[in-house]
Amino acid sequence: MGKLKDFIFGKPQMEIVKQEPEQIAEVEIIKSPEVSIYGRPTFTYTHSFNGEKNLGEIGPVKDYKLDFQSLRFRSWEARLTNEIAKTILNKYALWVIGSGLRLKSEPVEQVLKSEGLNIDTEKFNEITETRFKVWAKSAISGFDNQKSLNIKSNEAFSSSITGGDVLVIIRYIDGIVKIQLVDGEHVCNPGYNNDYFVKAKGAGNRIKHGIEIDPNGEYVAYYIRTIDYSYERVLAKNSSGLKVAYMVYGDEHRLDDCRGIGLLVTSLESLSKMDRYKEAVIGSAEEAAKVAYQIIHGRDSSGENPLNSVLRKASDIDAGNDKLPVDSRGNELANKVAATVNKQVFNMPNDSELKTLNSSTTTLYFKEFIETNINIVAAAINIPPNVAMSLYNDSFSASRAATKDWEHTLSVVRENFSFQFYQPIYNFWLHVEILQNKISAPGYLKAFLNKNFMALDAYRNARFTGDMFPHIDPLKEVNAERAKLGPLAKNIALTTIEAATEALNSGDSDSNMKQFSEEILYANDLGIKAEPKETSSDTPGDKKKQKIEGED
Repeated sequence: MGKLKDFIFGKPQMEIVKQEPEQIAEVEIIKSPEVSIYGRPTFTYTHSFNGEKNLGEIGPVKDYKLDFQSLRFRSWEARLTNEIAKTILNKYALWVIGSGLRLKSEPVEQVLKSEGLNIDTEKFNEITETRFKVWAKSAISGFDNQKSLNIKSNEAFSSSITGGDVLVIIRYIDGIVKIQLVDGEHVCNPGYNNDYFVKAKGAGNRIKHGIEIDPNGEYVAYYIRTIDYSYERVLAKNSSGLKVAYMVYGDEHRLDDCRGIGLLVTSLESLSKMDRYKEAVIGSAEEAAKVAYQIIHGRDSSGENPLNSVLRKASDIDAGNDKLPVDSRGNELANKVAATVNKQVFNMPNDSELKTLNSSTTTLYFKEFIETNINIVAAAINIPPNVAMSLYNDSFSASRAATKDWEHTLSVVRENFSFQFYQPIYNFWLHVEILQNKISAPGYLKAFLNKNFMALDAYRNARFTGDMFPHIDPLKEVNAERAKLGPLAKNIALTTIEAATEALNSGDSDSNMKQFSEEILYANDLGIKAEPKETSSDTPGDKKKQKIEGED
């Protein structure tokens, strides 16, 4: 009872009092009750709050230590065997990356000028973007000489959001920058009897999940398990200090984790149960479809089978032989019972009924169950369910809200992936192009030697764009923005040719304009003239139309 009392009311406070020299006695101090505003005594207790308001409601506290390899295998299994997982992940990668993001070089001119560097940004952008575009579309940009950077970017994104992470290695071979991808499964700790651990410890570093980390938390090297179960140590930076190996993550759990997790980790169990439920419903429907009718006998029924005559005929009992009849294909007819043949009517015995089986009750809530869980899984990885399943049957307001939400998600995810995947590749590629005098960048090499990161980052500043989700009604969007600007800005352009071309996914604006000008000149040579425009007369009240230049 004493322990229970202590648990409920708290233990009495203890105080050590020095009564005599070298004599210590323990004295119990009972906290006097406080007096409330109503004059009645009250007590205040201190309690450690761990999230539970009522003891045992949440359960024991769990500190998850992630098994990255098991999570990776389960995620890939879900993508392979579960239609919903594959559909959502494929659509996610298709919208975010598609056929590869496009480089938009944007050197920060003001920062370069502050560093004493003057460049023609338009000329720099044109040559840089053109050369990068050609290189990124060529198979020579891949380490295997089979897949281009654009294809590998999609593979890197898909692998990261499914398995958790992927290792990117930038290699320089025969004057060409090449990209290699390594599945995160192969990045792991070398054997404990390996000298790698001794060397890493000697350098003051540690190896965790296949990544060597220095005391500052910077990744120094990666350990790759090869096909013969040996290990290759790949440095994160080359001798010039440029990043040449790095991880691209799908999602991250904790700050202390150096490995990533797939987007489906939270939904793996739900997806598995959905799959089992779907298979069970389909299997039940299939089994129910095999039995089309059931005979229901009442209390006064004789129990006679109204299909006896059909069964006798199918078994050929009246023929007096033991050979079963077969159909035109040679299949036995013994177990084939026709409920109706040429609209045959059966004379049912008393108090008997031949009833059609209806399996609709089995699948009554199947649609609602699947759709609800798809919505939850899609929302967990930040993709609108209608986009994930390509179902666009909502109202205009709902569709517009989903579109704006998805636009924001696309922008954030692309920015994150560009920083992880594209930016280190662009930095290395631009460095090589400048060294080879393919791109003119005054002051870049001096800034590189002096480690002037402001000038270097100003030169390397870029963004990577892709196709955006189209507006439901583009004209309404434009009119809404015009209304926000007011009448003073009614003649100010809201976009550029380049931005409009990018939004419409209509190729390259510079190439389009050059091609269009050539087509206009060619049309003039052929004697093809544009249709004349008509304008209202300047004379007040004159409703006649006058043709402007170009009228015959």
